[in-house]
Amino acid sequence: MTNLVNRICTVFSTFLGLGYIPGAPGTVGTLAAVGVVYLLDLTGGVILYSVFTFVFIIASFIASGRCVSIFKREDPQEIVVDEACGFLICMFFIPPDPINLALGFFLFRFFDIAKPFPIKKIEKLPGGYGIVTDDLVAGIYGNLCLQAFIFLTG
Repeated sequence: MTNLVNRICTVFSTFLGLGYIPGAPGTVGTLAAVGVVYLLDLTGGVILYSVFTFVFIIASFIASGRCVSIFKREDPQEIVVDEACGFLICMFFIPPDPINLALGFFLFRFFDIAKPFPIKKIEKLPGGYGIVTDDLVAGIYGNLCLQAFIFLTG
């Protein structure tokens, strides 16, 4: 049973194996999340998006925390589900048109890589909390920038 749970957590945390793509797995994970945001917009509304995001984040904390011991590293680069969580937050209450999706992608990646205060500190939280929470804050920063862009451009 433990092997099955570990396998499920690994598949989930690597976002169906995308985390194993060499080079820039976080960028690939974020690109896949663009598709998830678009599909959520097509199939539901704000309620579905909200419920999915909440459940997805909780599952990401659990699976990522377990994968720390599976990969035997504190923040394995193979774990990219955190990028998906961050991008879901970045696009929360943002119309997912092509311009917003592209801006959201670049803003989220910028904040995730640059790690402005307090993201760098949050990243040091133990296990899945540090892995996921720093991306959630990067997503919040991206969302605030997108909200300002939408407000200023009308």
